Amino acid sequence: MKRLLLPLFAIIGLVTVSATWAKDPKLADPTKKTQAQTKFGRGVTISCRGWGADWAKPIMGTAMDEIQGLGGTWITYHPYAWIRNNGTVRHRQRTDDPTVLSPLKEAKKRGLKIMLKPHIGYWGSRFSWRGAITFYNEADWKKFFDSYEDFIVTQAKMAEAGGAHLFCVGVEYKGTIQRDKDWRRIIAAVRKVYKGKVTYAANWDSYQRVPFWDALDFIGVQAYFPLSDKVNPSETDIVQGWDKTLKDMKSYAAKKKKRVIFTELGYNRSSNAASKPWEHSEGGPNAEALKLRCMKVSLTRIEKESFIESVFLWKWFPTTRSSSRNFNLQYKEMKSIMKSAWKSTVPKAKAPKVTKKRSF
Repeated sequence: MKRLLLPLFAIIGLVTVSATWAKDPKLADPTKKTQAQTKFGRGVTISCRGWGADWAKPIMGTAMDEIQGLGGTWITYHPYAWIRNNGTVRHRQRTDDPTVLSPLKEAKKRGLKIMLKPHIGYWGSRFSWRGAITFYNEADWKKFFDSYEDFIVTQAKMAEAGGAHLFCVGVEYKGTIQRDKDWRRIIAAVRKVYKGKVTYAANWDSYQRVPFWDALDFIGVQAYFPLSDKVNPSETDIVQGWDKTLKDMKSYAAKKKKRVIFTELGYNRSSNAASKPWEHSEGGPNAEALKLRCMKVSLTRIEKESFIESVFLWKWFPTTRSSSRNFNLQYKEMKSIMKSAWKSTVPKAKAPKVTKKRSF
């Protein structure tokens, strides 16, 4: 009889734990949304040339209105710092920058949520892109992380002051992610001044190498995944590409006990839109049709996954006059796809009451 007691107690314990997980949402599977989190975040990146003067102009509000009319519920934008060859990051050392604070105010009026996603501009430096930022001696690494901390904390202070719902501590810096201790220091410094949710935007090919996801609230991914190597892939081909990618990502998210945010998703007007969606080159056979096809399938497919919290499309400009052709969203056919996928027939959201406590 004594030999049967231990298994019996073990079974009772398992039943008790299972019941506790079911009752307490804090202990539920973090890769699945609770009933209060069922709304998928539909976001758009509003970009701007130079130092972002347009973000502080009335046209920013006009852009938000149009995006909201298409079904968008989130906005993100990316204040810039600039990097020197030795790793020093220079930026506007002020916490009252209207190009950062004004969009937060305009979004709040409209009931839109905001992710602030500061970028490092690398143009004119020795770095070919953000992922190539790396150094070969400790002195330069120190210059980089010390000056980057100053920049990102300055931005985080404005995110807190303006009530941003989400803050991104870094973007595509795959040549730096091995510096786990330095990044944890950056994240801790941000959390001291910013009380909202925090993520990092990892490049699509390196998100599984980021060692500090446990210090963040979401796994952020720049979602430029190759979906098909075919010359002119069909919708079915693109779906199959997503199926494999999402299966791997779901497994990783479950392992890390985090949900995923697609911090960027976009396609260029290119014959390589499905095979190399990160490329800036344009043109080729079926370029326009393929771009639209990729976006149509992607928006529909990813929203079916409960472990994905939200998506931010790349990119939109406050005024078409200054817009870049690369990855442009601002034309009739693309707007139609966004509106159809996001079912934007729902009434416009009312601006929430301002309170000290900010919910995601």
